[in-house]
Order: sequence, then structure tokens, then C-alpha cells
Amino acid sequence: LVPVGRLSDVIGRKLIYVTGCAIFALGAAFAWRAESIYWLIGARCLVGIGSAMTQGTAMAIVVGNFAPSERGRMLGMQMGGVGLGAIAGPALGGLIVGTIGWRMLFAVTVVAMLVIGVASQRILRKRPQRPAGSPEFDWLGAVLFSCMFVAGLLTLTLGPRAGWHAPGTIAGVASFILLTGAFIRTERRHPSPMLDFKLFQNGAFSLGALAAVTLFTGMSATRFLTPFFLQGVKGYDATRVGAYMLPAAIVTAICAPFAGRLADRFGVRLFANIGFGFTIIGLIIFSTLHTNTPTSTVVAGLMMLAFGMSIFGAPNSAAVLNSVPAEAYGIAAGFVNLCRNSGNVIGVAFGTAIVTLTMGSAGYAPSLTEVTTTAETGLFVAFTVGVRSTCYVLISLAVPVLGIVVYWSIRSHYRRRAALEQSANE
Repeated sequence: LVPVGRLSDVIGRKLIYVTGCAIFALGAAFAWRAESIYWLIGARCLVGIGSAMTQGTAMAIVVGNFAPSERGRMLGMQMGGVGLGAIAGPALGGLIVGTIGWRMLFAVTVVAMLVIGVASQRILRKRPQRPAGSPEFDWLGAVLFSCMFVAGLLTLTLGPRAGWHAPGTIAGVASFILLTGAFIRTERRHPSPMLDFKLFQNGAFSLGALAAVTLFTGMSATRFLTPFFLQGVKGYDATRVGAYMLPAAIVTAICAPFAGRLADRFGVRLFANIGFGFTIIGLIIFSTLHTNTPTSTVVAGLMMLAFGMSIFGAPNSAAVLNSVPAEAYGIAAGFVNLCRNSGNVIGVAFGTAIVTLTMGSAGYAPSLTEVTTTAETGLFVAFTVGVRSTCYVLISLAVPVLGIVVYWSIRSHYRRRAALEQSANE
């Protein structure tokens, strides 16, 4: 996400976006015709590259074509599209798989991405010719950055399964540390670094990124653990679990566009902070989870998390992107999406680690695969204790982050007002 975001700043966002659509379609076509699991995995890698080229670049294109006073509304519409996708994807996917077969899922994606790519080629404006002396792309920094995050996120993903003391896990941590050091050294020496560390001196950028990672970590941890509770502890089948999780996606689809529009009017940072607060309330609801907790409480918690994320997402992205110059929209948009995806991976690994450690300390196998309808009542109790412990830790992390961001927002507001008063007096 971040390397292609920076590349779009250097060579043009339209080129990256249209090329990403083509790579996405190509990967989906290979998945459609896959003859083995390895073929399918390789095809999905192509889809991932195409997705990275379109995700962050799409946000940068939206921001670059609208004034700061309209960006919250437009990004809110984009978030609403994400919510609609979360609703339509499982429903249409289930219908297609049940009637035509799973291969047709990828065939539909091929057609959709080709249509989007052709439309983008015709509609989007072409970037003007690059002036002589324009900065070159930092290829070494991009490779080091990608390898660094692969090492870190893969370690977080596989660590709970392999064990945190396993040789592979330790090697992953060591690789992440070494690659991080090499990346920082390279960026400090490069005349046009892929990720300019000066961006982090901007409070709106750095605190917005911190808030995004924290919020999505909490969101993903609870959303990942909820199906285990509904299927294992409550005994619902997968179809019913999907139905119980659907209202949260509906909340996102409905609320995100309105939140973006109101944020443009009353302040993007204000709405981002309010959304963060509602997300903490959602975590508090999940911190009361017991084996006999009504399903309605779980659904309410998911809806509260979705409501908070809907209010937070577009305004926070707008605040981050408004804080950087136009030539850095691509890298900033890629970084915003990276914060979201990293938070999702960290949250799953974090929640899994705490819950399985709690189950292990209670004398049960430290694996979420044990949470089935045939398990003992004691295992269900250990599982719910682990979920509560996860939420306690997440709340203890989220509340200070929200406090820091709110304090910075208030201080920045008074500084801007004082500057305006001073300029008026002069």
C-alpha cells in the first residue's frame, strides 16, 4: 500500500489505479481457472497487488479532486461503499456459490474490474508531464519497507499458532528488527525517501495514524472473536452467525456518508474523536461478556463498534490527508490504509494470544479450534474470560490515545484561533 502510494505520487495516480485494476482482473482470472490450491494462492497474490494499487490511490484521487471542505463527505461516501460491500459481498457470494459455483465469483470480479479500469481510463484526468529534475522513486526503501512489514505481520499472524518461543517466531521478530533498522537508515540518507519521516512531525498526521491503528486493532479483535462465541458458546450455525453480524455492516453503510458530510461542517477532527469514543463504548460492552450474555447484547456491541468506526473513518482520513501537501496524497492515503490493515492483523493476533493463553492457564488446549458446541462448560468460561481480558487491555490502550488526541485537538484549535485574532489585529 505505502510503496504504490508513493509511486503514484511520482508517476501519476491514474496510471497506478488503472494498472491496478488490470492486475486485479488478471489475478481474478487466474483464480477463476485455478487447478490447484497453489495456483489459487498465487492468483490471490496478484489480486492483493492490484488491490493495493487501487485502495490507497482511490482515496488520493478522491482527495485530490475535491476541496478540503468537501473531503469528509466524499470519503464518507467511500466508507459507505465499504459498508455496502460488506453487506452485498457475503449475500451475493453465497448466492453465486450455491447456484453456479465458486469459480463464477472470480469471473464476476474479472468483469467488474475491467469495467472499472476502462471507465477510469476514459474519465480520470491524465497527469501533466513530469518536470525535469522530479524526484526518483526510492526502490530500495520500498523493498525494505515491504519486507519489514511482511516479517512483522507474518510473525504476528503465525506467532499464536507456532508459539511465541518457537524458532520461526523468534527469527521473524529478529528479521523485523533488522529490516526496520535498515529501512530507517536508508530513508534518512535518501534525497527523496519513500516515507519522509518529517511527516510524523505533523501532529495531525502522526496522531491520526496512531488513532487509526488503535481503533482498528480493537475493532478487528472483537469482530474476529465474536463468531467463535456465537458458534461455539451459543451453538448457532454459520448462516445465523452471519445474520447476527449483518446489522453492523448496515450501520456502516448508512452512517458513514452522513458522518463525512457533518464532519465537513463541524470539523473532521471533532468527529474523528467522537467516533473513537463510541468505539470505546463498544469495547466496554464486550468487556461484560459472559457465557449467558444475550445475543442481543453482542449484536448491540458490534453495532456500536460499527457506529464508532463509521463516524471515525472518513473524518480521520480527511484530517490526515488535509495535513500533507498535494504531492504527498498518495503516500498519505497508502499509509492510512496501511494503518487500518495493520490494525486488523494486530487485533486478530492480539485477541488470539490473550484468549488462548487464558484457555491454556485454565487447563485447556490453547487453541480457538477447541471452542465448539461439544466443548466443556469450563472451556466456554475460560474463553469468555479471555475475551473480557482482551477488551480490558484494549480499553486501557484506547483511552490514553483518545485523551492525547483530544488534548492535541483542543490545543491546536486555540492556537489557530489566537493566530487568526493576531492577524486580524495586524
